[in-house]
Amino acid sequence: MAKLPAGVELPEIPLDRKYRSVVAGLTARIKILYDAIYERFGDEGLQLIEEVSAGYGREIAAHSGNRVQTNDVKSTALFLLYIFELVSFLSEPEVTEFSDERVIIRVDKCPYPLERPEICRAHTAMEINLVRSLSPELDYRIGRCIPAGDDFCRRSTS
Repeated sequence: MAKLPAGVELPEIPLDRKYRSVVAGLTARIKILYDAIYERFGDEGLQLIEEVSAGYGREIAAHSGNRVQTNDVKSTALFLLYIFELVSFLSEPEVTEFSDERVIIRVDKCPYPLERPEICRAHTAMEINLVRSLSPELDYRIGRCIPAGDDFCRRSTS
């Protein structure tokens, strides 16, 4: 809490409110930065977004500890869903299929919210590289994409 002069009070902000505010601000800022990078640098900007996102996915995987069994569909998808849960209070991901062979996650609202499919593809290099790093034998696909005009996003791990 801020150190204030004697007699000056600032209401305490509940932790969940701080969290939501910070995440909303950061996701909005990411979208603004992505748009600006793409507008200024075009395809080279997209490549930069993709490279940074891919590296971040590998970094997250490196810090996953023992939470994921390599090449296990369920534990890999659950870890990915855990990451989604950290930033997705703007939408509620829904697991529509959960089996040993495939897990499908549906998201009805983009948490960033991205508007351009090419930026979405560059950004989701994080997810693809996270899954590849955790479980190299698994396939991760983004079958539907809100920025591409679909009503929802669909991610599948198999």
